[in-house]
Amino acid sequence: MSHRWISHLLFIALASLAAIAAGAEAPLNAQYHLYPRDLIRVAVHDEPDVATDQRVDSNGQVSIPLLGTVKVAGLSLGEAQTLIASRYVEAEIFIHPEVSVSVMEYSPKEVMVLGQVGKQGKQSFPPEAANMSIVEAITAAGGLTRIAKGDGVRVTRKDGSGADQSFTVNVERLIQGRSAQTEVFMLQPGDVVFVPERVF
Repeated sequence: MSHRWISHLLFIALASLAAIAAGAEAPLNAQYHLYPRDLIRVAVHDEPDVATDQRVDSNGQVSIPLLGTVKVAGLSLGEAQTLIASRYVEAEIFIHPEVSVSVMEYSPKEVMVLGQVGKQGKQSFPPEAANMSIVEAITAAGGLTRIAKGDGVRVTRKDGSGADQSFTVNVERLIQGRSAQTEVFMLQPGDVVFVPERVF
């Protein structure tokens, strides 16, 4: 086998690996759901004049050139791309726009952990995460204290109307692995976790 043929095969193999790697990463990025205060870049292929960097406002909206206000919070990057492209088509601005939406800066997402933990205070989500397990948050806060009532941890959350929702979670069971995976409690940004003291 000639050196030229070997080099050709090596080039094909490397190109294939690069394509596989790119394909493995794209779905993860496309599945990220946009959140208020995310800084995003919206662009249309071959249309540099409409490219824009926008921070998602508190209402979940951004201002898109030639379109105006579009609500994107809660949508995945792929869904946001599809929505903006369809709006351009509906407005008869572009016929087949190739829209890309990417996150330039993730919004800070936090929960408050109070009560019988090693260190009370705010705990930040990983940059690309939309939620965090209650065990992760309590572990990041230094874990439960010796006198914590781990089977009665309370979580307070605001619903869509601004009303308080309250949940009681048996964190001890989760930590000890005696709970089914489907029962793992996931926190959302803004949740308040309170670990009460055990009554002896």
